[in-house]
Amino acid sequence: MLDNLRANKGGIITYLFLFAIIIVFIVSFGPGSLDKGCTAGRSATWAARVNGTTIPAASYERAYQNLLRGLQQQAGPAFSRELAEQMGLQTMALDQLVERTLAVDEAGRRGLAITDDQLASTIMALPAFETGGHFDRDLYQRTVSSVYGSPARFEAELREELLRQRVMAAVRETVKVPEAEVHQAWADEHDRASLLFVRFPAAAAAAEVRPPSAAEVTAFAASARGRIEAFYAANPARFDEPRRVRARHILVALPADATDAQVAAARARIDGLAARLARGEDFAKVAAEASDDRNTRAHGGDLGVVAEGLVEKPFADAALALAAGAVSAPVRTRAGWHLIRVDEVFPVKKVPLDAARPVIARELLVKDRAEALAQARAAAALAAAGTRPLAELFPAAGGGAKAHGRVVKLGGAVLAAESTGPFGAGTFVPRLGDVPGLAAAALAGTVGKPLPSVWKTPEGPVVAVLERRDRPDAGRYPAERGEVASRLRRRLEPQVEAAWMKLLRDAAKVQVNPAVLRSAAAAADPDAG
Repeated sequence: MLDNLRANKGGIITYLFLFAIIIVFIVSFGPGSLDKGCTAGRSATWAARVNGTTIPAASYERAYQNLLRGLQQQAGPAFSRELAEQMGLQTMALDQLVERTLAVDEAGRRGLAITDDQLASTIMALPAFETGGHFDRDLYQRTVSSVYGSPARFEAELREELLRQRVMAAVRETVKVPEAEVHQAWADEHDRASLLFVRFPAAAAAAEVRPPSAAEVTAFAASARGRIEAFYAANPARFDEPRRVRARHILVALPADATDAQVAAARARIDGLAARLARGEDFAKVAAEASDDRNTRAHGGDLGVVAEGLVEKPFADAALALAAGAVSAPVRTRAGWHLIRVDEVFPVKKVPLDAARPVIARELLVKDRAEALAQARAAAALAAAGTRPLAELFPAAGGGAKAHGRVVKLGGAVLAAESTGPFGAGTFVPRLGDVPGLAAAALAGTVGKPLPSVWKTPEGPVVAVLERRDRPDAGRYPAERGEVASRLRRRLEPQVEAAWMKLLRDAAKVQVNPAVLRSAAAAADPDAG
C-alpha cells in the first residue's frame, strides 16, 4: 500500500471520525499507548461477531480508549471511569464497530469500494502524518505500527471506515423533504409576533397576604391532608437530615495532569503517612506537619461537617462510612490522595409527617392566598388594558414611571411592562417559557390589543398585549427556499440513518464477548490492579 502513496492530496474528504481516531489516539497518547492500558486482548481475541464477521478485541479496545480519552480531554479530570460506565461507554464503543461492520457489508452488496488511490489520498491528507507541511512516510509507519500493530491493519480499518461513510452518504441521499413541508417551515420562520407583557409574581404577592391564624392552619391541615402528605413525600430534603460527620484530612496533592510516576510517588507518600498514624501518632499533628491543604493544615486538617454533595463523591463515600475515631485507607480524588479521620458522627434524622404537617399547612395556605391575589391583580390589569396602553398602566421604574406619575408594585416587586422579543409558532415564548396556547393566541391577535385571558406561568400569572406582528412575504420564498430545504434535510438525515441502521441490526446476528467489555473498562481505570 505505501508504495502506491502519491503526492496528490485530493480524494475523499477527511471526516471528523477519522481525525478523532488518528489525532486523538495517536497524537494525544503517543507511540506505544495501546500497551499502556489495554489488556483485554491478552485473554480474548474477539469482541463481537457480526453475521460471521469477527471484530477483534484490539479494535474494540482502540474504539473504547478513543471515546474515553476524547471525553476526558473535553471534560477534564471530572470525567471518571464511573461516569463512563454510567454513560454506557463500553456499549457505545462496541456499537460503533458493529454498525461499521454492518454498513461495510451493505456497501459490498451495493458494489461500493474504496480504491488504493482513494485510501492513499485520505492518508496523505491527514496532518498527523506531516512533517514541515509534507507527508512523512517514516512518521506514518512508526505511528500506525505502534498503535495498530502494522500499517496494513490500520489501512484495513481505515478502508472500512471510508466504506461506512460512503454507504451512509448514499443513505442520506434518500432523504427527501416534501415541498409542502419546506414551504410551511419557511412560512413559520417568517410568521412572527412579539408581546408586551406584565407578570404578577406569586412569590412577591405572598408579602401582601394576611398571615393565617393558628385556627386557620389547623382547619386547613384537616381539610387538605392528601395535599400535605403529597408535599411531604415530594420534598424529602426539607424533612430529612442525612448522615453527616465532622472530619479531618491529610492531603498529598496531585496536579490535574499528573503522570503515572507522580501518582505513584504521591501514593507512596500517603502510605508513609498512614503508617505513622498506625503507629499511634496524633492525626492533627501529622496533618499540621505534612498535609498539602493550606486551608486546613494549621487546624490539624479540620474540615468541619462533611455530608454527601459537599465534597467529591469518593471522599464523601469514605468519610460517611467511618465510625467516630476511625481513619480511612488512602482515598483518591481530583485533588490527590487523602487520609480521613472522623471525629464525630451525626446520624440520620427525619422530621415525622405529624410534626411537619402544621408547617406545610401554613406554607400551602400562604401560597394559595398569594396565587389568588396575583390572579386578581392580573385580571384587573387585563380589564384596564382594554382601554389604556399596558406600558402606561405599568411603566418602568425610571423615566416612564415619572411621566405617568407612579410605579406599580406587588409585595415590594415593581410591576413593569416588558417585551418578549419576536417568536413564532410553538409553545415556547421568550422570557415567559413554555406556555401552551400563548404563541397561537399572539399570532391570531391584533396589534395593540390585549390577548383575551390571563396566562399561567410558573412564576405567576401574565397579562399580554400584541406588540408587533410580522407575516411572510411570498416574494422572498424562491430565494430562501434552498437554504430551508437543506436545513430540514440535515435535521432528518440522522433520523433516517438511525432507522436504516436499526433495520440492519434487527436482521443481523450479533454475538458479544462480555469478558472483553469488562476487561477493557478495567484497563481504562488508572487505579485498577
